Formats: sequence, structure tokens, C-alpha cells
Amino acid sequence: MFKNRSLLIISIIMVLSLILGACQPAAESSAIEEVANEESIAAEEVMAEKEVVKFADTMWQTLWIENAIAMYITENGYGYPVESVEMTTPVYQQAIVDGDVDVMMENWIGNMVDWWDAETTAGTILDLGNTFDKSTQGWYVPRYVIDGDAERGIEPLAPDLKSVLDLPQYKDVFADPENPDKGLIVNCIIGWDCAEVNRVKLYAYGLQDDYNFMEPGASAALDAAIAGAVKKGEPVLSYYWEPTWLLGLYDMVQLEEPEYTDECWALNTAAKVGEIELEAVTADAGCAYETVGIPKSVTASLADRAPELVEFLSKMNVGTNELNKTAAYMESEGTSAEEAALYYLNEFPEKWQSWVAEDVKANIEAAIAAE
Repeated sequence: MFKNRSLLIISIIMVLSLILGACQPAAESSAIEEVANEESIAAEEVMAEKEVVKFADTMWQTLWIENAIAMYITENGYGYPVESVEMTTPVYQQAIVDGDVDVMMENWIGNMVDWWDAETTAGTILDLGNTFDKSTQGWYVPRYVIDGDAERGIEPLAPDLKSVLDLPQYKDVFADPENPDKGLIVNCIIGWDCAEVNRVKLYAYGLQDDYNFMEPGASAALDAAIAGAVKKGEPVLSYYWEPTWLLGLYDMVQLEEPEYTDECWALNTAAKVGEIELEAVTADAGCAYETVGIPKSVTASLADRAPELVEFLSKMNVGTNELNKTAAYMESEGTSAEEAALYYLNEFPEKWQSWVAEDVKANIEAAIAAE
């Protein structure tokens, strides 16, 4: 009897110990969860006190990447809620003046110089400096067309090709499949300003009798025309620009053009808008695109609402080569812009760490580690 009672008491003690042991971690876990929830709520309340920072998305790849990088730092480093707003360039121009969007990471001001000068002079938008080192536009060929590629068994097809002025002697290399007596140039996208600029250049360089233009209807078609030829090791002559994924992935050579001058560009513009007939265009209207910086801009009110963000954005320069590599990664891996931004932040810490203070850097590093 005593023995059975002792066993019962021992059993009860063991059960109680198990119950208490099990309850203790649960209580601690509950406390930890409560603290985490409180911290999360506190962070949300802090973010809710700050206005949403809206980034203009005028729909091209490098802008998506730059937006994603800037938005990640803005949200995780500075605690501001962010939003990307898709729009066309003309809509953006009015929206940032009105304060309906706050940030534009790529202003190709060569295509809207009058608007840019007027608004920055009036102070409705602020110029925060270049987003990357340089931008170039021009006519490109794959390097193997000039130098060959021994690994792929490709012989040089145009070994002396250096300039657009050399193109008449190589029209057979770039033969138009639908008109083999002429070469083919893949022009800029229909509706883009550069398509008309290049049409004037065709006459200025005296190429109208030797070459036809093929004008893609979208950037994807332009990319496909070039990438398809490169993958097959075929010759292709095309308009393109950088920074872009394509020039980050493929080795392309930009053909030389006469040096840019304001006088030349004024003649090109006059022909582009019909003030000079194409047949009357002379060599004086043919020159390279101006190599210019591509600045960031913010609506003026952001400097009052979030001066620390304006300071960060003014320092942000992603670098042309780094942007090319990130765009190439995004394209080849099929990632989102947000994933490409994380690739950039991980691959080029020396770039972004120079844009922010130490406490902000710590916030960003913690966010990256938690991904």
C-alpha cells in the first residue's frame, strides 16, 4: 500500500514537472512574441507617421533597378513607406512638378531640355546629380564582326570597320534579307525621338542608297533582333544605348561618328521636324549623340518633408558598369527588379555604403541579412 502510494506521489511529481517544464518555454516564447509584435507595431507606427515616397516608373529596365535600389534603402534604411507609380514620360513631367510623384531616377534631359531647364530654374524640381557615370547612344556592331571570335569559329567580316562612314563598303555584310542589294540597320524604336534622329543621320552620312532601316515596335523587339543575331554569331548593325543589360551581357562596339556640336544638332533637329527636307540634308547634320549625364530629380517639397532622403539621393550614383552588370544579371537570371537590387547591394557594397550614414548602413545590412 505504501509502496503504491509512493509510486503515485512520484508519478504526480513527474507529471507536474513535465507540465511546468513545458509551460515555461511557452511562456518565454509568448513573451518574446509579444515583444516582437510590440516592436513591429512600433515600427509600423513610426513608418505611418511618415508620408509615402513615390517613385516615377516610366517603364524601362535600368530605371526599375535604380528605383528598386533607392526604394529598398529608403524603406529599410530610413523607415519611409515607398510606392512605385507607373506612367508615361509626359505624365511624369507634370506629376513631379505638381508633387504627385516625388522622385525620378533617370531624366534623359537631352530629349526634354526645354522642360528641364525651365523647371529646375523655377525651382519646382531639384536636380540631384547623375544617377550613373555616363550615357551613350549610337550605332553598334558585335565585336566579332570586326575582330572575329576564334572560340566560336567566326572570321572577321568587317576588319576595318571603325566609323559610320565606313559602312558603304560593308553593306553586303549587313545585307537586308528582303532587299539583299542594301544593308540593314536596326533603328531605334518607332515613336522614340532617336528613330527620327537616326533617319536624318542616314541621309547626313550618305547611306540612304546603301541601307534600309528596320524599326522595331517595342524595346523587346529591338533587344531580340540584336540578341538573336549575337547568339547565332551573325552580323547585326543596330542603334543602342547604355547603360543596359544588353551591353552588360554582350561585347558590342560603338561605331565612331563625327564629334557632336550644337550647330550639327540644330541642323539635325531642323530636318527631324521637317524644316529641312531629308533629300536636302547635308553632312553638316550628321554627328554623334551628345554624351551627357543622366540626373535624378525630386519634387521641391521633398527637401522639406525628408531632407535626409534628398541628401542620400544626391549622393547616389550606381555606376554605369555596375548598372550594366546588374541589368545583365536581371536579364540572364530572369529575376525581378527587387531581386536585382539585392544583387547590386550584395555585389557592390562599397558603392551604396558611401551614400548613407553609419546608422542607416546598419539598418540596411540588417535588412539584407534577414532576406
